[in-house]
Amino acid sequence: MPLLGSRAADNDWLASVLDQLPAAVYVTDAEGRLTYFNRAAAEFAGREPRIGADFWCISHRLLTRDGEHLPHDQCPMAVALREARPIRGIEAQAERPDGSCIPFMPFPTPLFDGGGRLVGGFNLLVDISERKQAEKRIADLSCNDALTGLPNRFALRSYLAERIERAKREGESLLVMRIDPDRFKCFNDEYGQTIGDGLLIELAKRLGSIEGTFAARMGADEFVLVSRHSLGGEHGVLQAEQVRSALQADFINGTARHAVSVSMGCARYPQDSDSETGLLDAANAALRLAKTEGRSRIRMFDFAEQERERERLDLRAHLRQAIETGAILLHYQPQFRADGSVVGFEALARWRHPTRGVVSPSLFIPAAEEGGLIAALGAHVLRAACREAVRWKEPLRVSVNISPLEFAADALPGLVEEVLIETGLDPERLELEITEGVMVTDSDRAMATLSRLRALGVRIALDDFGTGYSSLSYLHRFPLTTLKIDRSFVATLGVTLEAVAITRAIIQLGHALGIEVVAEGVETPEQLDFLICEGCDSTQGYLLGRPLDAAAYAPLTGSA
Repeated sequence: MPLLGSRAADNDWLASVLDQLPAAVYVTDAEGRLTYFNRAAAEFAGREPRIGADFWCISHRLLTRDGEHLPHDQCPMAVALREARPIRGIEAQAERPDGSCIPFMPFPTPLFDGGGRLVGGFNLLVDISERKQAEKRIADLSCNDALTGLPNRFALRSYLAERIERAKREGESLLVMRIDPDRFKCFNDEYGQTIGDGLLIELAKRLGSIEGTFAARMGADEFVLVSRHSLGGEHGVLQAEQVRSALQADFINGTARHAVSVSMGCARYPQDSDSETGLLDAANAALRLAKTEGRSRIRMFDFAEQERERERLDLRAHLRQAIETGAILLHYQPQFRADGSVVGFEALARWRHPTRGVVSPSLFIPAAEEGGLIAALGAHVLRAACREAVRWKEPLRVSVNISPLEFAADALPGLVEEVLIETGLDPERLELEITEGVMVTDSDRAMATLSRLRALGVRIALDDFGTGYSSLSYLHRFPLTTLKIDRSFVATLGVTLEAVAITRAIIQLGHALGIEVVAEGVETPEQLDFLICEGCDSTQGYLLGRPLDAAAYAPLTGSA
């Protein structure tokens, strides 16, 4: 039967052209019987088709893209001939005699003569194996981490959601472990990214080798391991300890050997959450707590602890807003000389939260330090205290507490100078209170900072003296102007001989070094009498005056 035309020369020429095509070509008559196929069609089918055979049976069985067998009447060529229209946009698979399958796209087109009568069909089959392989590679990349080959966070969430549904049906418990190598950033900085990546790859291999688990890389240096076993209660802790032991073998890179430790945060289904997001969040919260405790730590999620953490975060957020809006107020506690005259006031930060009420400084000061807000809080308190002191007609001192973190920052002397210029306060009226620890951590740096502050003319008070390191060497070395006797000694005056001896010794030591001595926490007349008799320069405490807003002490400051 002619290929497409009536002239043999035309048919031979066209056949030679079609044989050069990489795509399989089949031509049938109006009933679907094969009249022509090119060389690629034979290769595609895995055997040579037979002319005159039904197109459906000549070479291979067809499967849908999902692998289901395609009925004869749904064959794309059969549909094209039956409906007398081209069929496009279909993907299928050809099942070859050897059992292999080739994905392809058919392009069946009905053929008509000059009078519009259906005379046959032309089908072009395009092998899309390479495209499918590329799609699979892209899919793999979208679900797997490129560095370690482990499933990524998207694959993890999908797996965990399915695993939870199974656990619900079968009444199982799950353990989700978030794992972070300790000090990885330092390791990466010291040895370079290539070796750092090598460590991550090694950890991924170790995780992937743990039977009965699903390992994934969340990103950066964090991994997640999901136990497939029915573990709950204390078994979860044991499982986590076993995982940690498996991961903490030394990492060997060439001839170098590196110690490895990891911190882990764990959450359990269904105790801690019944969703993949909830479990991952709970494990992450536990991991944060583990890392704050040091290296090689394991923490199980604890709801009460998480609530406390949530409250701390909430407190920091509100504290930031309070600092920005000026909602942190100052109260002032007077300091009196032995003759009863006022020498100055200590400025104390106070915060009245709109829903919590008054928040103790013992809560919000640490929150400011942990949340990176101490510099902003300290600047606000310093500026507000100096502005207030300038309003006083009496040239009284104002004392401001400086956090160790604030003191460690190089910006403190510059801030103090800026505030003094801005407010116009006489530097001799400003006293900065520091703790003993700032002089021990880095004594050379502390000396440089204190010298710069004293060069500005401000006073330096050593707060809570006697409770910390109390080294006599730094009393001699550092440019201090005031020692403050800690309230714990004052509170036990007349109760213990040790408190009497220590208080007396501090006063005598201060005077011998030319340093003024102030006692804080004075609450009884007996304490006040003892301090005056011993020659203490100044005193402060509830007996003499509570911390109040500046207006309450207007008669003393002359600002009324």
